[in-house]
Amino acid sequence: RLGNDAKPPSHYDDPNSTVANLTMELKKLDIPNDYAPIKVKAGHGDAVCSILLSLLERIGHEWQKPYHSPDDYAEEAQVDDDAALDADAIADDVGHGTEDEDDLYFGGGGITVPEEPNKQVMTTIESHVEPEAWRLEMERVLPQLKLQVVSDAKEWRTHIAQARSHHTAVTERLPASTGALDKIHQELVETVDRINKMERKLNEQCEKDISEYGGKQSDFSTKQEVYNKSTEQINKLQNELSTVTDELQHIKGRMDERGSAMTDTSPIVKIKAALTKIKQEARAMEIRIGVVSHTIVLKRLGSNSMTARSALQPSILAGGGA
Repeated sequence: RLGNDAKPPSHYDDPNSTVANLTMELKKLDIPNDYAPIKVKAGHGDAVCSILLSLLERIGHEWQKPYHSPDDYAEEAQVDDDAALDADAIADDVGHGTEDEDDLYFGGGGITVPEEPNKQVMTTIESHVEPEAWRLEMERVLPQLKLQVVSDAKEWRTHIAQARSHHTAVTERLPASTGALDKIHQELVETVDRINKMERKLNEQCEKDISEYGGKQSDFSTKQEVYNKSTEQINKLQNELSTVTDELQHIKGRMDERGSAMTDTSPIVKIKAALTKIKQEARAMEIRIGVVSHTIVLKRLGSNSMTARSALQPSILAGGGA
């Protein structure tokens, strides 16, 4: 009915491929499917119900109101809760009734027992109890048979009873609620109309201001862009200034170190002390050199006198011998 010749999936197909094919067919039919594939793969839930509802709406399916057939259950007999229970009386009454019923169903009452076990004979059950006596006996015993019915909230009869009571309450309150809602709706419509009229009136009155506001808004946007660019430029210049300041501080530190080194006279004092010490050592060395020279001269003079004496002594010895 949708004009689509898609092949229906079988039980032996891969679920993932089936879901993928279903998604493709839904896209071809322009049916929205925003659910995850794992939710569609489950086969139940909101995703599957939404897809089925979309398909039924596409083919023009009309939903009918549900019809509930009336219940044909027999009403329970009224029980006298104030009636006292007499165990002995109930036992006597039930005992007599039981004997009559046993005779009726198992040996009496016109039932013919088949003689052959393999042959089944169909006969009519006939009762010898008077209907009026049976009715009187039932009316007498009925109040003493007290039945406690425990209602379960999960029982379907309870749900149906609750649904009926809710339906009755809704039916009773629907006219008044509908009238109140219609009145509220009418008031809301009138209020919305008044608001729309006031809005149009304000727009007409404030049209000049609105246009002026639009122009100022555009000027503000332009100035905001200029301000942003200027802010970026200022930030850039501040970064450069901080870099130059760091370099200047470094250069000042180096200059201070060199200035302190140039004004420091301790090396000159050390040089002067070293020169004085060298001069003193030179004088001491000169004195030692003079002493050594004098000693050497004396030794030379002594050696020369000894040489002259030795030279004169042989000549003296020769003249004495003559």
